[in-house]
Amino acid sequence: MSNPWIISYVVLWVAVVVLGVAVIALLRQVGVLHARIAPMGTHFAGEGPDIGSTAPEVGLDWTRAPLSLVVFTSATCTICQQLKPSIEAMRKSDPRMVIHTIDLDRDRAVFDAFNVHSTPYVITVNQQRNVLGRGVANTLEQIEELVREARLDIDGVNA
Repeated sequence: MSNPWIISYVVLWVAVVVLGVAVIALLRQVGVLHARIAPMGTHFAGEGPDIGSTAPEVGLDWTRAPLSLVVFTSATCTICQQLKPSIEAMRKSDPRMVIHTIDLDRDRAVFDAFNVHSTPYVITVNQQRNVLGRGVANTLEQIEELVREARLDIDGVNA
């Protein structure tokens, strides 16, 4: 009579272990889903030049391409370090865009001229030095969204 009870306890514990592993796997997926459905837009910390204003003259060449992307970074910013390989890939893949990377330690005057206080901060500028977009961009998707919106403005679709 004890034999069926032992079998039922073994089956119960196997089920508990399987369900525990499933719960741990699902908890991991919650984090992945949260990262994917999180808001994708850049956020503005009340800094940077106004959209539509003229970018300050700081020695950057705005005429080399229809669109310039100014990326403000810092050596102590971990998100900036994670984004650098993606920004380099963007630099190589798109000849219609020039990317200016401004480092806080080397170019503090440029940070001040643009009124930028946080990193990674991204500004899109056209050839006429007009600011098309700006914001704190913590992911590559946010940077790509700023570029996409700027291209729409340049091509006259959003005008």
